[in-house]
Amino acid sequence: MNMGRICVVVPSIRPEQFNNFFKKAWTDLFEQYNVELIVVWDGENPHLEHMGKHYSVKDIMRDDADLISNYTSACRNLGFAYVAKFLTNTDTIITLDDDVTPIGDTIGDHLKALDMRVPISWMAVGTEYTRGFPYGVRTEAEVVLSHGVWEGIYDYGAPTQLERGNPAMEFYKMPIPKGVYAPISGMNLAFKRKALPYMYFAPKEEGIVRYDDIFNGICAKREFDKKGWAVVTGYAKVEHSKLSNVFKNLQGEVKGIELNETFWQGNETHSYFKMYKEKRKRWKKFIENET
Repeated sequence: MNMGRICVVVPSIRPEQFNNFFKKAWTDLFEQYNVELIVVWDGENPHLEHMGKHYSVKDIMRDDADLISNYTSACRNLGFAYVAKFLTNTDTIITLDDDVTPIGDTIGDHLKALDMRVPISWMAVGTEYTRGFPYGVRTEAEVVLSHGVWEGIYDYGAPTQLERGNPAMEFYKMPIPKGVYAPISGMNLAFKRKALPYMYFAPKEEGIVRYDDIFNGICAKREFDKKGWAVVTGYAKVEHSKLSNVFKNLQGEVKGIELNETFWQGNETHSYFKMYKEKRKRWKKFIENET
């Protein structure tokens, strides 16, 4: 397994949280895998920090600065753009939230997952291939995205939090079949460089927040399916320690919940999706011009 240069992109608006919690928790793994850390500092004027140097949105995006949103975890797009433009020998991008810690070897588990070839036309019924599972599809597709999961505080939507709190759950460890969607959280995610043109977290516009990673996951999965690329879930874990404010989350999710019910089915009639489609096109052009 050789995944080359690895960059970890972390969005944060909490310097004390980041320095006292995140950096200490990940230092050993980052050193083990020679990881380069990129921090996107969110706020009124988002900026990026790498190797002690700071870069504004304009420094990186130039005329495409409006592709970057603030006060949303989608600000991590600035980190993805920076990798595409300046770190051209980066092979693997991992993005993490600033309130997660590793469970076991999270980095290594992502790398192993990205090194796999898996079936996407057929789905196994257990942890082994049983009789009748075609041999020809068992290494059918290259994995380009590893969706990691979490323990501790689970990534529930606000309505579930209000109704049930934080119930324990178990996760699947599997490829996501072709034509099937999954709620792809940006909290613990790894992908190959070739996926960068399709990894554009949805911008914060028209009051729609907390669906930036979910809408990105839907759009990216569509493109990966066309290309015969695979997405896997559950192979890498983190501990999530911070329970966000459920009432604030509900306010942010209200509009997105309704739109998400039909967006995955191809309903893009809402003005938000027309904007998102146009920005995805510009994002893809930006990344491909820089890569």
